Amino acid sequence: MRTAWKSVIGLLMSTALLMSGCAQSSSTGSSAQPAASNATPTQPNAQNTAQADAPKQKLAEMTKLNIGSAALTTQDITTVFVGKEKGIFEKYNLDVQIQGVEGGVVALRGLQSGNFDLTFGLPENVISGVAQGADMKIIGASVSESLFKVFVSPDIQKVEDLKGKAAAVLQPNNGTDMQMRWWLQNHGLQPDKDVTIISAGASPARLAALKTGQVAVTLIATPSDVEAEKAGMKEIAVIKDELKGLNHDVITASGKMIREKPEVLKAFMAAMVESIQFVKDPKNLDEVVKIGVKELGFSEEVTRKGLEFVLPTIPDDAKFNKEGIEFSLKIAKDIGIIDDSLTIDKVIDESFYPN
Repeated sequence: MRTAWKSVIGLLMSTALLMSGCAQSSSTGSSAQPAASNATPTQPNAQNTAQADAPKQKLAEMTKLNIGSAALTTQDITTVFVGKEKGIFEKYNLDVQIQGVEGGVVALRGLQSGNFDLTFGLPENVISGVAQGADMKIIGASVSESLFKVFVSPDIQKVEDLKGKAAAVLQPNNGTDMQMRWWLQNHGLQPDKDVTIISAGASPARLAALKTGQVAVTLIATPSDVEAEKAGMKEIAVIKDELKGLNHDVITASGKMIREKPEVLKAFMAAMVESIQFVKDPKNLDEVVKIGVKELGFSEEVTRKGLEFVLPTIPDDAKFNKEGIEFSLKIAKDIGIIDDSLTIDKVIDESFYPN
C-alpha cells in the first residue's frame, strides 16, 4: 500500500514540475504585454519597449525644420542648441537647423518667404507684421520675460538727463523701438520730442553707438551687456523689473505651417519642453555652458553670466505669457502702429502645447 502511494505522489510531483516549467517558458519575454499568437517570445517585448520609449508626438519620419533667430544669444542655447546636441529633437524625428539673422523683422520676412519654418524673436515684431498682413502666429516662447537692460553713457546721472539726447533702437516699429518708447514714457519723457529715436541695428551696433556718443541711451540684451559694463557704460534699469511678463523670445510659425503641418509643430514644442527641462536642471549647468561656448563663440564667463540672468525667465512648458502679448498689443496701439481691429486671437495660437 505504501509503495502504491509513493508511486502516486511521485507521479503528481513530476506533473507539477512539468507544468511549472511550461508556464515559466511561456512567460519569458512577455512581462509587459501578452505575446501575439503568431510571434516569437522575444519580438513583442522589444516592440512594446520601443513604443513605450517613443515620444507621444514623434513624427513618422525624419523632418527638416529651418529656424531663423533674431539674435543668437544665450537664451537660444536652451531652445535649439542643447536640443540638437543632446539628440532631443532627433528623438522626435526632427532635423533642426538654425540660422541667425539681423533683427526680428528680417527673420519674419524669411518666415513669410518660406526660407524659415519657425522664428525666434520679439513678439512686438510679430504684432507689427500681422498688422501689415503677414500670415503668421505666435505658438510658444523660449523666454517669457524681457531680457533688455537700459544702458546709458557715463555722463548720465538720472533719467531726466536724457532730455534732449538720442536713443538707439534696432529700427522703427521693431520690438526694441516699442519697448524703448514705453520705458521713456514711463519715466516722463516723450519719444521724438524729449528724446530723439534713431535706428542703429542689433545690440552690438547699438552698444557701439552708445560708446561713441552718438546716443545716450539704448536697450541691450545679454551677452552685449557684459561688454557694455566693461566699456564703462551704466546700467540704469532692467525692463523685466518694471514690466513683468513681457515675452522676449517667442516662437512664431507661418500660417501655411500651422494649416499644413500641425503635427510637426506639436513635435517641435514637445521637444522644446524636454530641452528646457535639461537646461534648467542645475546638475546640467556646466554642460550647457560648454555647449554655449562651442556653438555661439562666447567666452565661458559671458555664457555663464548670461545664463544666470536668462534661466529664471525660461518657461518650463514653453508657453508664452498671454498677458504679456496683450500688453505688447497695447504698446503697439498706444504708439499708433496698430488699431483696435487687431485682436489677440489674430496673433497667437495655443493649440500646439504638449498635452
